[in-house]
Amino acid sequence: MKEPFFFTHPGRGLAAWIVITFVWWQPHPDEPRWIMPLLFFAALFLMPFSHALQRGASVTMTRDAKLEVFCAFMLVLSFAQDKVAWAVALTLPWLVWRAWWAMSSVQTLRHVQWTAGDLALASAGVFPVIGALWLTLHQTNRPLFGFDPLIVLLTAAHFHHAGFTLPLMAGLNAKATPNGLTKFSCVAILLGVPLVAMGITCTHFGVMPFVEPFGVTVLVLGAVGVAVSQIQRGLEKERKALARLGFVVSGVSLLAAMLLALGFGLRYLIPNLALTMPQMWAIHGTLNVFGFGLCGILAWRSVKR
Repeated sequence: MKEPFFFTHPGRGLAAWIVITFVWWQPHPDEPRWIMPLLFFAALFLMPFSHALQRGASVTMTRDAKLEVFCAFMLVLSFAQDKVAWAVALTLPWLVWRAWWAMSSVQTLRHVQWTAGDLALASAGVFPVIGALWLTLHQTNRPLFGFDPLIVLLTAAHFHHAGFTLPLMAGLNAKATPNGLTKFSCVAILLGVPLVAMGITCTHFGVMPFVEPFGVTVLVLGAVGVAVSQIQRGLEKERKALARLGFVVSGVSLLAAMLLALGFGLRYLIPNLALTMPQMWAIHGTLNVFGFGLCGILAWRSVKR
């Protein structure tokens, strides 16, 4: 007999996220507090829910999902602490977990052919550890190389979403349909995710100002390729209606979100195209998390069964 969804470990993570977000956190889109539920959603639900897409379903994956949800819950609790020592300590299980998952993701490359799709899927397990490290540094409550704490938090969110769902779905598309578009998307995303982070750092220190717009452009080009691939899958008539809808919503959401990202990345060159930062995390962030990430993972899980 199939286990009810909310009795699974990802289901429990989702239930915890709902209570945390709407009962305790109660964020408003205009406030930086909006960023945290988006980040928590990846840790508590999207990541454990996508284990079968990353590695395949097994008893080990069930155990791993249980550990991941526990570590994610410790991460959430760190943001309820007044004492810095406790706040930092409670992020460490998540950091250790992401480090272990990153190492095991790299090890999977020993058993594959190192195609663009293989590399993208592995990077979906590697990039989030950078975000986990930035979360730990954020909780120290000390300036990190002069960065505003908000920028540190946004960088952590970048690696938990752009560093996770983008390479994950780029890799899935490349493995399912290995053509020029899907391979290009993988390469552009593998380069674009770290380039954007480097660009933000360069802009902060006032050096090489071209890196950020270049990195954003590369990432957007890769993301557009993923969006097109997702929409194409949604137009395949042999798929179930809900799966098709999920693919189309995922692709359209990503396309809209990344056009906003391009405008923001080019803000110093074409200021009129850019939204404000609060508008970016409210619109771009929400589209990426729920429109692209959630709908895309649901669609891929439905066709992988």
